[in-house]
Amino acid sequence: MKKILLIFAMTAALVSCKKKDDNQSYPHANWVIDAYTKSSEEQTFYASIASYAVDWRIAPIEKWCSAEPLSGNESTSINITIETNIDTQPREGRLEVICTVDGTERRDTLTITQESEPWAINFNTKRLEVTSDAGSEIVEMELNRPYSIENIADYPWLTVTEAPATYLMAKKTLKIDYTQNSAIEFRRADLRFAIPDTTIVTTFTVYQFGTGSRTSDSLVLVKLYNDCGGLSWKKQWTLTDPMTKWHGVELGTSPNGTRVTSLNLTDNGLTGNLPTEICDLSYLRNLWLGNNELTGTIPADIDRLQLAEYIYLYNNKLTGTIPQSVGNITTLTRLHLYGNELSGTIPEEIGKLTNLTALGLMNNNLTGSLPEVIGSMPDLTELSVSGNRLTGTIPEAYGQNANYFGWEVEVNVCPQQEGYGFDNCK
Repeated sequence: MKKILLIFAMTAALVSCKKKDDNQSYPHANWVIDAYTKSSEEQTFYASIASYAVDWRIAPIEKWCSAEPLSGNESTSINITIETNIDTQPREGRLEVICTVDGTERRDTLTITQESEPWAINFNTKRLEVTSDAGSEIVEMELNRPYSIENIADYPWLTVTEAPATYLMAKKTLKIDYTQNSAIEFRRADLRFAIPDTTIVTTFTVYQFGTGSRTSDSLVLVKLYNDCGGLSWKKQWTLTDPMTKWHGVELGTSPNGTRVTSLNLTDNGLTGNLPTEICDLSYLRNLWLGNNELTGTIPADIDRLQLAEYIYLYNNKLTGTIPQSVGNITTLTRLHLYGNELSGTIPEEIGKLTNLTALGLMNNNLTGSLPEVIGSMPDLTELSVSGNRLTGTIPEAYGQNANYFGWEVEVNVCPQQEGYGFDNCK
């Protein structure tokens, strides 16, 4: 019996660096808490080591973790410093407390999970609209990383003066100066605020209106009336009346005064080619010209409607291709071009319309395959591309979209004109 007790006592004496209750004093050392989760910022915090009759040392496994002190022979608190995580993903680091008992090295690991911040710069507004006159504006911003403006040289009409930030998560202001825009059309700058050594980019957009006015808008509408059979419209305009009395025309306030903000001539008997001058309505938010007899092509520079949210040209007789420039109208939420005679492929650029909630392209003569990028659009709740001449395979991204079941793919995507279709439709 005595031999058994002696063997048990010797075995217990050799145990080290293993977590036990604090009231046990055999030779060992360990971290009191073995895991921490910390934010992405640079910081120093404390972790405790429990040591019982043994010398210990600390070995940082990751370069972004450091500790002080690195050795000792009694229980103590350790200052641990972690650097800023500039990556877009969380990271994990380890610190080991090491002790040697009877020639055997024992280790106990502390794990540190450092979170990342998916955003780096926030603005009080991400879009600034200014007049055609020279001037300046102040924009507030908040940041948690150093940054640079990647492409300010691309816009010589803009100057950005940055106030210095002295600490992370600093709030500061930018002074944006702009020169006069003497053109009728407005101009746009997309300033890319980038975080060095990461893929994080935040875009800040400046729209500067041109010299267009209520008068210039009225001239565009008169041309539309003359070119598109105004005398035969179901609801005609009396051109000598104020624009506020013209059917379907809505006015609103802009930095350049009162402008046309909405044009709704749905099912009103419009004929002829849609004049390219329609794109001079630079403050237009809504363009509703569906259910008419319009012919010709969609203007190649339709992206001059930079503030448009709704473009409805459905059920006309429009031909030609969908302009790639439509992808530049980042304010668009609904785009309906169905029921025309459009041809060519669906532009990949549509995928840049991150605010788009509805895309209607059905019953045209579109060819080629479905752009994969459209399947990844986060807010697209309505998708209709049936009745075209599309072929190939519906990309996997479509099935992975959170809105996939709402699209009713078997009804709104799969059916194509005879002889066309997708090889992964039932």
